[in-house]
Amino acid sequence: MALFGKKKGGGGGAPATRLYYASDIHGSEVLWRKFLNAGGAYEAGVLVMGGDVTGKVVVPLVEADGGFEVDLFGQKSHVSGEALEEMEQKIRSNGMYPHRMTRADVARVAALSEEQREEWFAEVMRQTFDGWLALADERLTAETRCFVMPGNDDPHGVDESIEQAGKVEACDGRVVRFGDHTMISVGYANRTPFDSPRELSEEELYARICALAEEAGEMTRCIFNLHVPPYDSQLDTAPALDDNLAVVMSGSAPKLIPVGSTAVREAIERYQPLLSLHGHVHESPGATRIGRTLAINPGSDYHTGRINGCLITLAGDTVRHQFVTG
Repeated sequence: MALFGKKKGGGGGAPATRLYYASDIHGSEVLWRKFLNAGGAYEAGVLVMGGDVTGKVVVPLVEADGGFEVDLFGQKSHVSGEALEEMEQKIRSNGMYPHRMTRADVARVAALSEEQREEWFAEVMRQTFDGWLALADERLTAETRCFVMPGNDDPHGVDESIEQAGKVEACDGRVVRFGDHTMISVGYANRTPFDSPRELSEEELYARICALAEEAGEMTRCIFNLHVPPYDSQLDTAPALDDNLAVVMSGSAPKLIPVGSTAVREAIERYQPLLSLHGHVHESPGATRIGRTLAINPGSDYHTGRINGCLITLAGDTVRHQFVTG
């Protein structure tokens, strides 16, 4: 499928670009495969993954009695042969990383410092992620542009893997171009209660966005690919948390507050790009206008095996969108 094919309004005018955007798949291999297939399914020549690509949990499969013992969701099992492969696939489908280990391996990892365990986890995660990128090399056509950006939850080793990928292109912290449109990308978030790997102050985040916007130039055909949504935009509504990270209740329901970035909102209001793409806040899908800018967050239900995305048609300085679920 060619990247550019349809004409604006069906006649002369600028050629249109069809772009598929999704974010926050959090280690789900099923969703990664669906993302790669979206180009063919939706006839989209550009794919954009907006961050939080990796998972957060390693599930040990411990050698025992000719097979492996595993504890998944509180249920202990002994698996071998085909059942072992099925268990590993089940773990991957739920956004976690199966890892075969001996009991000595488990004891060694348990004895590591917190920093050393994080390094060990990052290495296990990267082995799987590199396999994802190899799958992209197999699945993506030569005509498809596929941009992948880390999000605030992704460890820093992800960047190197993306840079070394074959058909997947890095975009975080740079300006990229496709057709007659430009896209700037920032995977960092403003400060969160979770102290995730990629967080900045609002001032630092604003400076990064502005530097890229100045480099991009013309805003009428520019896309902001910013992991965190703009503050108080209805794309950033989430439950309030107390100091112990427990949900704050208002009566019988969670108290909902805006958790997005003031820096992102200020940058959008200042530069007025054609389109801004966001993730980060799973429970707040939608589209809104901030001045002339169409801002979009498709949300995420990654634990269900369904990928929430948005199909976007760009033609010159016009944009149309449609939310899709796969």
